[in-house]
Amino acid sequence: MDSNRGQRLAEQVKRFRARFVQSVGSVLGDVIPSKLLMEWAMEDVGVWRERVYSPFMTLVLFLEQVLGADHSCQDAVARALSARVADGQTPCSLNTGPYCKARARLPVELLERLGRETGARVCAQQPAGWLWHGRQVKLVDGSTVSMPDTAANQKRFPQNRSQKTGLGFPLARLVAIVSLSCGSVLDWAVGPCQGKETGETALLWSLAQKLQPGDVVVADRAYAGYFMIAWLIQQGVT
Repeated sequence: MDSNRGQRLAEQVKRFRARFVQSVGSVLGDVIPSKLLMEWAMEDVGVWRERVYSPFMTLVLFLEQVLGADHSCQDAVARALSARVADGQTPCSLNTGPYCKARARLPVELLERLGRETGARVCAQQPAGWLWHGRQVKLVDGSTVSMPDTAANQKRFPQNRSQKTGLGFPLARLVAIVSLSCGSVLDWAVGPCQGKETGETALLWSLAQKLQPGDVVVADRAYAGYFMIAWLIQQGVT
């Protein structure tokens, strides 16, 4: 990587972390080291052209869009304009199209890595007094989400059978493990809502490595199968 590009990336990382130190996602600015952010960007984003909506700027706006009170793309673009003016840069357009395209280019791998790594680091840094008798309590639960009606989504996440073909939205099932003490999501699994091994218990099996000896798991009766309980006991999880 040439020195100029490396310097630009370092500045973007610096602004990325500083932005969250001052906003609703302040924990992200302190938890993820700059060096790691740079490494992840190079691994998951690769080479990109210098645009108004660089990967880091787009990631900041996307996370603020999710965490903020106003979830609109227009608000995200307005934030970008304000940030550029505050940094002495040329103002950008309020057109949401370029931002939406830049958001679509963000690698899912980078977002997933950020989510899992942030959850793990927050959990590791929590005070010992937050634990229950010195033990980690992990909540397990599932839900379903709908998504844009695209051919790719329909192929991977078919719509509900009760909906007529072409009139429904793709549905995905997800199961997450959440730390009770600090509230961070530690890991999650996503799959279609129908077909073999697509239930919540099946998705939990794929997350088994996140449950460690000594953990206490809290879940509803959907996960109370014999084999699941026997495996948890065998692993030292209660």
